[in-house]
Amino acid sequence: MIRQPGSDDSTPTPEELRARVEGTREELGMEVEEAAGKAADVKEQAQAKAAELKETAQVKGAELKTQAQIKGAELKDRAQTRAAGAKVQAQVKAAEVLERTPQPVREKAYQVGGSARTNVKPLIGFGLAVLAVCLVVSRAGRR
Repeated sequence: MIRQPGSDDSTPTPEELRARVEGTREELGMEVEEAAGKAADVKEQAQAKAAELKETAQVKGAELKTQAQIKGAELKDRAQTRAAGAKVQAQVKAAEVLERTPQPVREKAYQVGGSARTNVKPLIGFGLAVLAVCLVVSRAGRR
């Protein structure tokens, strides 16, 4: 059986091979361009998403900062209110104790307080001496 050029079961001619190669090159070129376009789209989408996430993070950060400032102000007000209440309670208790304390004891306490304020140096010296004795006794007890 003799093969004729151009038939299906014959080997392709060089011109046919060149035409096939050229067609394949064109197809590959289009596929490469398409892939490059998709890659550029992906890059643009990634950049857009990154910008969106950055903006979202900035907004959320600003919201959290505002919430923290509000909460801090609330806590500060609450602490001041409690401190004022504690001060009033202490003053009431002090007044109650003062009321129950007999007059001679109150007078003596005022005298001791007044003399302590006028004689601060001897009082500090006495306190330091007591502290030194306590230290010596505690170290002697450890041995």
